[in-house]
Amino acid sequence: MDLLSDIKNSACILLKPVTPFTLTAFVKLVSTTSDLSQQAHQVDTLRSDRDTLLQYVLDVNLKLQEYDQERNNFFARVLHDFRTPLTALHGYCGLLAGGKLGPINPVQKELLERMQYSTLRLMKLAAGAGGLLAQGRFERAPKCNASDIGESLEQALHDVYPFIQERRIEVDVDVQPAAGLLRFEAEQIQQVFVNLLENSCKFIPREGRIEIRGYSAYQTNGTGSENSTGCEHRAPNGYRVDINDSGPGVPAALAEKVFEQYASYMGADDRSGGGLGLAICKLIINAHRGAIWATPSQSGGRFSFFLPFKTAKSANSDGCADAPMEIEQAC
Repeated sequence: MDLLSDIKNSACILLKPVTPFTLTAFVKLVSTTSDLSQQAHQVDTLRSDRDTLLQYVLDVNLKLQEYDQERNNFFARVLHDFRTPLTALHGYCGLLAGGKLGPINPVQKELLERMQYSTLRLMKLAAGAGGLLAQGRFERAPKCNASDIGESLEQALHDVYPFIQERRIEVDVDVQPAAGLLRFEAEQIQQVFVNLLENSCKFIPREGRIEIRGYSAYQTNGTGSENSTGCEHRAPNGYRVDINDSGPGVPAALAEKVFEQYASYMGADDRSGGGLGLAICKLIINAHRGAIWATPSQSGGRFSFFLPFKTAKSANSDGCADAPMEIEQAC
């Protein structure tokens, strides 16, 4: 009965006289036509299922975006409400530590200064987290002026001194003067130093060592890779800082991922630090049109960042720095 139905639905005509050869060819043609019809039906079914799945994925993606935006709005409100009492607490600690409300003994003074340092860290962390919530960018552009990067480092070392002292860490600093015009927001670059130094202090053993090197350099690209061979003779186009420590190195597979927001790999040598501190560093350096990176190593951690110089042509503009140069094939 199915064969008669297939013959009826087909557009083929069997002419007389019927021979075994023509009958066989006709049956094969009808069978092929039936298979093609079934395949076409299956294709239509698969296409319909695909469209349904795509629509479902699209709806889910839109819902996830809505939930993500609601989460960001919630955390933004929390951070805003969090800053006010934290600022007050920081001020009260300063008043007590400074003896403005009465005499205190040296032990009390040290504890109050530690409390003041911790509240300051939280305030800066809240500010950086707010920038990450704003789709990976700060709400405002950095206010850049001609600044001394050595002073920013000195202030950052002062901020992390309690941590360094507690773990008896040796710090070696060699920061050379910049060979060009360097413009940045001093407080933000200080925060970069603080985050990187805290990351080093967290992972190096007690009585470990941190080496900080700052020098003018020529970068062949804006991605933070090492200088290419043959470029050493080029005039510096920016300032580079290397922070080396005696802690575990960053694996090559995680060298870029450690700067991702909320990145944490939960390993014994996980140097992402929860991802937030290093993510804030990247956010700040990107706002200054610079580059930051971790150099993979099996022995010792190494984090570096690069800030481009302002050129004479654009020295009078309000921008932080010129954009890093693209890769030059000559190098």
